[in-house]
Amino acid sequence: MKATVDKVWIDKEAVYIQTKKGKIYNERFADYPRLSNASSLQLSKFEYDNIGIRWDELDEDLSYKGFLMKEKLLNNS
Repeated sequence: MKATVDKVWIDKEAVYIQTKKGKIYNERFADYPRLSNASSLQLSKFEYDNIGIRWDELDEDLSYKGFLMKEKLLNNS
């Protein structure tokens, strides 16, 4: 399960990824203690690569695989 991510962005509630195929996935900050307790400025300081998203200051990583697995679990329920 691999995604080629074209775009990553955040809003007040979540972090989003968009794949090259145009599919959009998200993870809510509320589901991650370090992210849910972070300031807007801290959340805006993320980096991403071909594996996932990293917040160095918060010591938090989210892999794209997690975004995709969550959707698979929801669709197979």
